[in-house]
Amino acid sequence: MVEKQTKQNIFWLWSDVIDFQKRGDVAYWLSEYFLPATARLTNKLSDVARLSDLKFNPNRNQNDRFFYIDISNINTSDGSYEKTEIKNAYAPLRARKKLERFDVIVSMVRPNRNATSIILENTNDLVCSTGFAVLKAIKINPYYLFIFTKTSYFIDQLVRQTSATMYPAVNENDVLGVRFSIPSEKEQQKVERIVQEVFQLKKEAEADYQKLQRLLNEAFGLTSNEIKQKLTFWRWNDEVDIVSRIDPDYYIKGYMQLAITKSIKLEPLSKFILSYSGGYTFETEKYLSDGIPIIRIKDLNYPEIKKPEDAFFADLPELQRFMAKPDDILISMSGTIGLSAIVPKELSRCYINQRITAITTKGINKFYLLAFLNSSFYRNELEKIGTGGVQTNVSYKQIISLSIPRLGNKEEIIGNLLKGFIEKNKESNKKLQEAKEFVENLIFKE
Repeated sequence: MVEKQTKQNIFWLWSDVIDFQKRGDVAYWLSEYFLPATARLTNKLSDVARLSDLKFNPNRNQNDRFFYIDISNINTSDGSYEKTEIKNAYAPLRARKKLERFDVIVSMVRPNRNATSIILENTNDLVCSTGFAVLKAIKINPYYLFIFTKTSYFIDQLVRQTSATMYPAVNENDVLGVRFSIPSEKEQQKVERIVQEVFQLKKEAEADYQKLQRLLNEAFGLTSNEIKQKLTFWRWNDEVDIVSRIDPDYYIKGYMQLAITKSIKLEPLSKFILSYSGGYTFETEKYLSDGIPIIRIKDLNYPEIKKPEDAFFADLPELQRFMAKPDDILISMSGTIGLSAIVPKELSRCYINQRITAITTKGINKFYLLAFLNSSFYRNELEKIGTGGVQTNVSYKQIISLSIPRLGNKEEIIGNLLKGFIEKNKESNKKLQEAKEFVENLIFKE
């Protein structure tokens, strides 16, 4: 007989229910895996989908390069992905699975992270890692299948099948063996419509972001083809202060020099700061499970702060000066310096952790300022003046010592593009959550 003590309950399973030859650990037999909703999933994924048999061999690729998706390229929150262009000669050993439109890819490593996605592009040169199970929907709508992989029912079943502790993973048969419920055609089509709206919004958001980047580059006379040429440089040895810095990046022509050649007006960042505050050293062991959220450097998820799920502190009067408020811009001062993000209106109060500065702006479009602070122009200059070996650091004075280019009416255009990027991503995330809840409710009510 196996006993498991939790905060809520104790449950017992007689040994004839447990296959000790397969798994004898208590975690495998937790009661949540026997809930009625999960038990009602009478089908398996193998009933409605199959594994792709398409392979990729870089030595036989007709093109000299391909686009690659690794597990780390998946955005676990919304299922979107980034792809890397790679020449055949440098193909990773894991790049062996070819992808087609409507394939659903599921990471078999650390399934609790839920790195899953759906391929919606028509292409012959898209490849993913062997760490993915590539599913082809046969008797189910692929959009519905994708959303099902984002639900807790799918995640929990895979987590239950994981083996190893340091590197938990499942295999392709585990994925195909996930229990599944087949909804009506009408319900599948509803999910498809929502997911199509999700990815259309993301496409529009990405277009806004690319446009604002082009506007910034064009302001300095840099087109996509000229950026590398403009940043190529020569320096005679009498121009290099070896005692100060010898690394080449320090001597690359920066945006302030480019601005002078283009007659762009520059004004100090300090002119646009109404107030600022630094961070406090919150001790990790004193974090609470609820309270005022603590924003750390890893939460500076450009363009908006990502609310933490595991870092909270008590509301104390003596810590009020370490608070940030909506529309403040937060900038990192250690490690990856220059990370910047704005505090969203939904986050009415939050603490700032050490090595972060929060600024309240004035006299400038805050979204334009945020876009520029996050640009390679500004961050490259910060890297030049940063100090430290293993970890780069900058001070508040160094951050505000750099100038901001004034671009006239382009500032409002760039600011509105970034604002649109934020709003469209929020709306797409809201719709994705709607689709997940719809599918989970279908399972629950059956």
